[in-house]
Amino acid sequence: MKLADRIVSIVATIALSVTFVAAGLAACCLPQTTQALAEAFSGTEDTATPFSHDQLVRAAVATRDYTVGSHDGAAVMGVVAAVNRDAGTPYAEADEESLVAAPDVYTLDAEALSHLDDVYGVVSTAFVALGVIALVAVAGCVLAGIRGGGRRLGAVLAVAGAAVVVVFALLAAWVVVDFNGFFAAFHSLFFADGSWTFSYDSLLITMYPPAFWMGMGAAWLAVTGVLSILAIVAGGFLRRSGRGRSVPKRS
Repeated sequence: MKLADRIVSIVATIALSVTFVAAGLAACCLPQTTQALAEAFSGTEDTATPFSHDQLVRAAVATRDYTVGSHDGAAVMGVVAAVNRDAGTPYAEADEESLVAAPDVYTLDAEALSHLDDVYGVVSTAFVALGVIALVAVAGCVLAGIRGGGRRLGAVLAVAGAAVVVVFALLAAWVVVDFNGFFAAFHSLFFADGSWTFSYDSLLITMYPPAFWMGMGAAWLAVTGVLSILAIVAGGFLRRSGRGRSVPKRS
């Protein structure tokens, strides 16, 4: 294999691996994912919350939109105000400024909103970069197929899928053994210490308890894992097919 072809294969493999991971992240950012997980877990670990389960789910979906969607502050605080009114809390009639300053049991306070702003910045930047990487993956796979046929493309698919499966298996083991340690390490990669920790009974944690994030991780693992396994299977098929066609005919 020529050096240029080897470089194409390596770049395509790495870019495809990252794209499989990005697909799982994209699935986690869908409103339907938050809706389903919030319905399953919001409020389950804080029975003293002043809000009903349905109110927490509504606030969780609105907070998701602020964090990875429209980033409309007025909209999310409008929903927080609405659930306070519906629940008849001491802040049922508070204006937005007073609501932000209320105890975090009832609201998304300034610290929570600041963290969500940080998440929005990280995710927005990441999706731009991951979109570019996905395009590189597609171009690399096409070029590998053109220059090396099915066997080379199959190798790219199989190696990319296998690499992701191995890495995610190790991460899954870490999560099972020490979820809190994994969660802290993951956040420390992107956020300043102390900027992402909140009281146990805060609205943010009540909406998104640890079980919610375990479910989110499972969704990420499932999407990325399925894509990776499909790539391994498809890659193996292409490599076998290419090997069969490459056998020279006897005279």
